[in-house]
Amino acid sequence: GSAKILPSGILELTNSSRRQMGQAFHGFPIPFNNPNASNPLSFSTSFVFSIDAPGHGLTFMISPSMDFTRAMPSQFLGLFNTSNNGNSTNRILAVEFDTVKSNEFLDIDGNHVGIDVNGLVSVESAPAAFYSNRQDKNISLKLSNKDPVRAWIEFNGDQMLLNVTLAPLDTSKPQFPLLSRKMNLSEVSFEKKMYVGFSASTGNITSNHYVLGWSFSRQGKAKDFDLTLLPSLSTTSPSDVDDFDDPISSPPSDSATAKPKRTKMVIICTFAIMVFLI
Repeated sequence: GSAKILPSGILELTNSSRRQMGQAFHGFPIPFNNPNASNPLSFSTSFVFSIDAPGHGLTFMISPSMDFTRAMPSQFLGLFNTSNNGNSTNRILAVEFDTVKSNEFLDIDGNHVGIDVNGLVSVESAPAAFYSNRQDKNISLKLSNKDPVRAWIEFNGDQMLLNVTLAPLDTSKPQFPLLSRKMNLSEVSFEKKMYVGFSASTGNITSNHYVLGWSFSRQGKAKDFDLTLLPSLSTTSPSDVDDFDDPISSPPSDSATAKPKRTKMVIICTFAIMVFLI
């Protein structure tokens, strides 16, 4: 795929090329099943992303595998293809930030957020917006004008509730989520360990899809990161890729930390981080 870390420290999932896709993952699978409970453990993630044109969109996903060689770009968002879209054997949960209306997937418009289970016909979706605590109403949010957007995706295993919240970068977390869906994630057939990461794709319109910072927790609230430390989009360059440390042969302990060399993208996890680019 096209994913790479730019010298500025930004994760670039796609660049200005047509029909392109890219994926990037936390380097090691994360335990998701609680052996003492019928529901998967709770998780929480927060990240900042930027899309500079309506190429097709970006997703945060939880997958049993990092192998997406059969996935397709364009409306398939680098997740599925014409033959496996909608198959229960995919065992993928994704939240899409979609910038092109695809009638075949019953998209509501060309600027929406959706919850996807094993396929791209969203089980819940809404036009991209954020709740203004001050104005006490939802305000429309354009996903593809390059302005950084912050997203929170939180699943409460006890309540079986998945919340998705958006806001502009300079806005505090809204009081109410954009999407709130009761879900039994056991229906997704999560394996004991799953991979977490991102995918993005372009079609006939080119688009850069960036991730500037990422925080993830398998239990409890994902830690906040200092927004002032995020790399600037004004320093992005289409050339040169940062080098990475040699791969680690086994998963590190919870207290360990491992960071790509010279990578400035802010990443916080309850597990040590190494981003694998596919």
